[in-house]
Amino acid sequence: MVLGDELKNESLKTWANDELNGYSELAKLPAYRIVIAGAKGHFNTGYAFPMVTRPIAAGALKKQHREFAETVRLLEPVSAYENILRSSSDRNSLVYQWSATLVVLYQETFIDGHVLIDAWQEVPFSVIAGVLDTIRTRVLNVALAIKREIGESDADLKQIEHNSERADKVNHIVINHIYGGTVNVGHQKTISTHNIAVGNWQELTKALLAVGIQEHNIGELSRAIDHDGKKLGSQVKGWIARNATKVWDKGLQVGTSVGTTILLDYIKRHLGM
Repeated sequence: MVLGDELKNESLKTWANDELNGYSELAKLPAYRIVIAGAKGHFNTGYAFPMVTRPIAAGALKKQHREFAETVRLLEPVSAYENILRSSSDRNSLVYQWSATLVVLYQETFIDGHVLIDAWQEVPFSVIAGVLDTIRTRVLNVALAIKREIGESDADLKQIEHNSERADKVNHIVINHIYGGTVNVGHQKTISTHNIAVGNWQELTKALLAVGIQEHNIGELSRAIDHDGKKLGSQVKGWIARNATKVWDKGLQVGTSVGTTILLDYIKRHLGM
């Protein structure tokens, strides 16, 4: 938090706040906080028979509910997970119960003659420890990269001016090491620089629209790519230079160098470079 404030970097401060206070918006949740976790349930066939425990296959659920048998989203503050690891000596996993509404919805779905009593997902403590290590490692990598590129004294940090080239460099470091190539746009959704398939124009268009590039500018890029023979030629490079300042102008504010880097990365991925 202090480093983000001294660097005048909103991305770093926002991430630190979310980690300390918990994530209130699912769309802002980093990928490392979404973990694989299957589901289990207690089933009963009557008072004269013992209750049985069985796994619940995600394929047996409706598409909109399958995540409840596949993944768990870790929304709580980082301190909550640290406390759990320290104090839960009698357990080895964190349990996420299904809501009563979901249990009732699937009460008679899975096993003939058996009623679902309750269901849950378990996240092993080893996975929680891995998430905490990921957070610590990202903080360390940012600090080391900033030390290497900017300096480590208060004087070095305070010399960084808003929208300067050094501020752009800091933001690029944060994007790469904290968000893993993913940036929060408008504090509402995330855009990944890694989900553009080679040659898929629709995916490239969607990514560009999401970071503030207008449709007519994207049309210009299409013509530039065709002119350059689907290579990174002078027309495409000129388009990047003209549009770098428009990246995320309605959300997270980035400077020219970061905008150039992001657009270049998008286009390279589209071209298979």
